[in-house]
Amino acid sequence: MSSKNYIFFPTLCLILLFCCTCQTKEMAYLNGTYTGDVKNGLPEGYGSFHSHDISYEGEWENGKPNGFGTYRHNDSTFAGQFVNGVWNGPGRLTTDSMTYEGFWKNGCFHGEGSYTDSAGDTWHGIWEEGKLAYGTRNDSSGIYTGTFNDSLAPSGYGQLTNTEKLFFHEGYWNQGKPNGFGLQVETGKKLQIGYWKKGKYLGEKMNYNASRVYGIDISRYQHKSHWVKKGKRRIKVGGNIDWNKLCITHLGATHNKNVMGEIKFPITFCFMKSTQGVKIFSNYYAQDSRNARKKGIKVGAYHFMSPMAGKPQADWFLKKTTILKEDLPPVLDVELTASQIKKMGGTEALFREMQAWLTEVEKATGKQPILYVSQRFIEEYLRFAPEKLLSYSVWIARYGEYRPYVRLLFWQLSPFGRVDGINGCVDIDVFNGSKEQFEQYVRSGYTIIP
Repeated sequence: MSSKNYIFFPTLCLILLFCCTCQTKEMAYLNGTYTGDVKNGLPEGYGSFHSHDISYEGEWENGKPNGFGTYRHNDSTFAGQFVNGVWNGPGRLTTDSMTYEGFWKNGCFHGEGSYTDSAGDTWHGIWEEGKLAYGTRNDSSGIYTGTFNDSLAPSGYGQLTNTEKLFFHEGYWNQGKPNGFGLQVETGKKLQIGYWKKGKYLGEKMNYNASRVYGIDISRYQHKSHWVKKGKRRIKVGGNIDWNKLCITHLGATHNKNVMGEIKFPITFCFMKSTQGVKIFSNYYAQDSRNARKKGIKVGAYHFMSPMAGKPQADWFLKKTTILKEDLPPVLDVELTASQIKKMGGTEALFREMQAWLTEVEKATGKQPILYVSQRFIEEYLRFAPEKLLSYSVWIARYGEYRPYVRLLFWQLSPFGRVDGINGCVDIDVFNGSKEQFEQYVRSGYTIIP
């Protein structure tokens, strides 16, 4: 919101035949009437001017307002200092829609001042040629301190605080919304540090190097034969996994650009599909889990949930899955569609059957299971779940360059990874913590979660 230039009198050619001495009189002046002190035929000293839509009362010099006075035009009133007919120095402007009180220069807000609009929202700070360079806004959203754009919307760097709602955000803004890197604290939500776009939190932008803890998740897909290009020919290669060669060489196009150093990351853990519903099981789970354990890779088994009762699915998983003491906690993979959830009886039924599976498996294994869900599932369903269900750690599928913002334990960051020893694409996962934290997690029997 830029201020306008306010200049009282234009330069006019005046032919006035009066003597040079100061005197008080009433006379016609600039399409109006002037009453007050006069010198050399011009207003000089103190006086008032009135026309059909303009009035001024105050100090004059050489025919122009100069010094302190009050100017009125339609719904506008300015009371303050004039220099050569222009608002300069301290003054207060009021209209039907706004009030500004502070310093002026050449008819513009300039220096320290406060602006209040018709809604009662207030901006205070240092103005430069009608623009608020840096200051504070006080409105229903809270108190914002920082830089603004020409429309007085937060833009640039600043912080917003609302003590009543216990809300705080500090970072970069654009057009009144968080945009860029920032930090946000809000009642009932986890601390958010990362990147925003148009007010929406994207997450923390990650860098990848050999110091992080990486893993993969596999199913029968990794055992299928694939066609690959070799020179000008396409050849069919077998789907056997070579456990002696396993090494991550590609994180997917989105994540590769954030890699520091060479992509040659060892595999620390591997989740494997074991069962689905109450009839489907993997023919590869038993052999894959044995091979992984031989190579010192931590093994985790997951069950792909079907839209049916949870306990029979838990019994099927426990029947077909061998979980050793050193293995990672079992995982419930929930990827149900909206129509499947509706068929089950809605979200309450879904949560009930999820809890039934989790309770049964934890009782049998002594390990608290992990939930595998997508970011979308969390936003649309899981955030409405009972408190007990929300206490489980999450392995999340979110494909992008930003780390998810949940009770995160593992993150499936890409379905397009490449691994030496496996043909085709592989899901790449990362542990949400350091190597030391992962080692502590394992030593504690998977109870100390970073």
